Amino acid sequence: MGTPLELGFLSFSVAFTSISFIFLLYQCIINFTKLRLACLLSTFTIIIISISNFYWDQDPTKLFIPRSVYWILFAFIRATYTTIIVVCMLDMGRKFYEKYRWNTTLFKATVLHLIIFDCINIADAVLILIHLSDTSNLPLFIGQLIVGVITILSSFLYSFLPKRMNNISAQSAAVGAWYMSITGILSICYLILYLVTFAFTDKLSYSAIGNSFDSLIRTGISLAVALPPPTKLIQFMKSKIIISYDVPHDSNDIRESCKVLKVDDQEFEESA
Repeated sequence: MGTPLELGFLSFSVAFTSISFIFLLYQCIINFTKLRLACLLSTFTIIIISISNFYWDQDPTKLFIPRSVYWILFAFIRATYTTIIVVCMLDMGRKFYEKYRWNTTLFKATVLHLIIFDCINIADAVLILIHLSDTSNLPLFIGQLIVGVITILSSFLYSFLPKRMNNISAQSAAVGAWYMSITGILSICYLILYLVTFAFTDKLSYSAIGNSFDSLIRTGISLAVALPPPTKLIQFMKSKIIISYDVPHDSNDIRESCKVLKVDDQEFEESA
């Protein structure tokens, strides 16, 4: 039986992921996009692991699945969660590139990172199954952690920093900056969580509070990606972007600049 503090974190994790799933389901119903559907599915995988964490903390000897199965499930959920997010981001990002120019080096690198990430998690699951281990392989776990964060960040860079950035609207640039910033911050928090964990131990053991934070950060990333950014903040960022442009004095050039900086509030929604 876990401590009251652990029980509190686990209960909040289950409640937060469940409420987030219901909220994302509602958002998909009233305003469907492929990106929201991807975030909904990824959040569902987090609910599964959050519930498993909760039951394990109550009585590890009576867990409804063996420990080895828990870690195998965790490995596949890590792979599934990241794959859903990255594939959807790449699919959306292609629409911001000119025809036949979407297959960039960054796109190929992201796909390669994703393949490596999934292979690491599959290898981890296979080793757990063969040896009936009570935990993941530490080097593989650290490897998938690093590669996973790199993969997610590179997919966002691909989506929101297309080569034709000089033709993107101020609205789109502001929205892209918001998504990259919030996702980058959450990804860094995710890295810090495990850096702090491994700073105090060289073993990968079950941690109720650590696993709760893992679920909360993953759910936070899904929410950040699926939900529209704050309107006032985007307007502020957009104004700064427009001011930063070096607007030429020629009237024809001014009109062209205005075309570049046109506002299309639905651009990202429709692309998603």
